[in-house]
Amino acid sequence: MRLWLGFVILLLSTLFASEARADLDPFEFQIYPYEVTGKGKLDPQLLSSFVPSGFRDAGRGTSSDGAFASQYMTRMAAEFEYGLTSKIDFAYYANFAIPGSPLMAPQYAGSKFRLHGRFLEKDALPVNLGWYAEIEWWSKQFEDNLVEGEIMLIAQKEIGRWTFIINAPDLDHGLVGADSRTWFSFGYRGEARYWVSKTLTLGLQGYGTSGQLQGPDPLPDQQHYIMPVVHTMLPGAVPVSFGLGFGLTPNSDHVIFKANFYFGGAGSPARDIRLWR
Repeated sequence: MRLWLGFVILLLSTLFASEARADLDPFEFQIYPYEVTGKGKLDPQLLSSFVPSGFRDAGRGTSSDGAFASQYMTRMAAEFEYGLTSKIDFAYYANFAIPGSPLMAPQYAGSKFRLHGRFLEKDALPVNLGWYAEIEWWSKQFEDNLVEGEIMLIAQKEIGRWTFIINAPDLDHGLVGADSRTWFSFGYRGEARYWVSKTLTLGLQGYGTSGQLQGPDPLPDQQHYIMPVVHTMLPGAVPVSFGLGFGLTPNSDHVIFKANFYFGGAGSPARDIRLWR
């Protein structure tokens, strides 16, 4: 419990720290749990988001690093996750975006490779702990850093029908590009979710970034979002997660809608928290 409280204190303290840009990955509005896919299992996924109310000029909101404005931006990530072992997953992402009008053709935005693992067996500690490591290649039109690296700690606690997950600290560093000479930037993701039934879960997610660790941005320049979500099953046992996010700071997009689909879930236990992110 002390470790869990420490994560919460670290998360909240960064929100009020007061010069570098605060970056948020808008292609991936999902929370990573302690559980992994399982050895030899393939889990294709489609992550998508749309900004109905954002900024009409580039350089603000979720397009803070891109050449396009965030208003009416559609983003999609095709993710292919595979269980290397019983404790480690590997995944490849292909990111695409449709700037402005949905009638435009999708543009390639970048690719990512990542590993996601867990420490120890479940409930061996009061809080289940996992880890995440990623390397990203971006198109210059969507990100000032052409190559980025990211590492993240995962903490999960289940209490009755409640599940609490924190992905923090989420440390990101530009390896090639604008931020290659700066230190790590700090971000976080988290969710509190309530199991209504085996196939319906309601949650409240949070996403944010405060900028560089050694010099966080002023709070108005940071990006923080709160997102009520619904996790459920579509016909064919396809897990899906819908969310409507609201920006909490002046530099955050006002409204973001997300819809994530997980096509490898058929036949898996419906109570498995991994299926809804």
